[in-house]
Amino acid sequence: MNVEQLSLPELIVLIVVAVEVLIVLGAISTLLVVRRRAINRERRYDRARADLSEIIQELGGPNDAEARQRAFEVVRRLGVDSARRLLTELGEFLTIDLVEPLATIFNEAGLADASESGSLKRPWERLRVIREARALNDPASLLGELIKDDSPDVRLAAFEALCALGRADEALVSLRGIANEGRLVRMRAVDALAVSDPFPLTQLVNMSDSDSASLRLVTIGALGRASSMEANDVVVSAVTDSDVEVRIEALRALKDMEDRSALPACIAALEDEFWEVRSTAVGTVADLGGDGAAEHLGPLLDDPAEWVRHNVSLALRRCGAAGLAVLREAAAQGNDSASSALAEHRLITEGA
Repeated sequence: MNVEQLSLPELIVLIVVAVEVLIVLGAISTLLVVRRRAINRERRYDRARADLSEIIQELGGPNDAEARQRAFEVVRRLGVDSARRLLTELGEFLTIDLVEPLATIFNEAGLADASESGSLKRPWERLRVIREARALNDPASLLGELIKDDSPDVRLAAFEALCALGRADEALVSLRGIANEGRLVRMRAVDALAVSDPFPLTQLVNMSDSDSASLRLVTIGALGRASSMEANDVVVSAVTDSDVEVRIEALRALKDMEDRSALPACIAALEDEFWEVRSTAVGTVADLGGDGAAEHLGPLLDDPAEWVRHNVSLALRRCGAAGLAVLREAAAQGNDSASSALAEHRLITEGA
């Protein structure tokens, strides 16, 4: 091509095309370099993970000092970010008593400073710090502050971490605020408290008469989910609580606790003014009362609430011969719920 024969517009177009080609080639080259670096970084991480996984098995043994030094060298070869990630992932597969060497390495490698810095940044960084604390038994001692965080998500994550680490008594400082964050959050708090060891029985019993209905609900739910028989009287008294949701949670808790001595209180709840309470009481009475519950459940086949009638018909099938007899009698009188339950029972029985 003779450039001298090109007109000015043609020359401009040629230059623009050449520049665009160079830009594309440069972008492709950059992407290839970035991709290669990422692959190499992940390979180094995988090698470090494999090496540290083998070294962990030697920690606490006769060559403990040497194993700790080798582990420290493996962690030091990684960057701060990758080292935090690696120790956290490995710590999540170990029990609290076995994670102590990793927590020591975490601190000796200076990673606690990075965690402390992260705890002052954006919420997602604080959530990462909480994950580290939960996996490594709070090596930077940050959960005590994060449990008071302004972000609801961070506060809840810190609450769950403290409960998982056996420090539920420290987590309770934020329970009132957490209980007011919504139903799903309350249920997560209940689950976290129920499996905490040691279980904060005395503190929860004291909080069960709080002026906050949401807080009462969480405490009653946790006492029931943990099957804490020492608090049976507290849960039974909650069946007559002034708040509907607390009454429902108390009935669910008594079902979890499987204490037949609570049956009279549950039978009384079958006459509650709110159909949601009656519907929940049906299942609890059926589970605690067995065959003898049929006589108490039968009248509710005519309950004004359709969901109550439906649940009663299902519950009576779990009450043995007495329950089936009540269903047959009601079906003979034209009760649709009873007829449907009997038909389903026949299908299941014949299918079996």
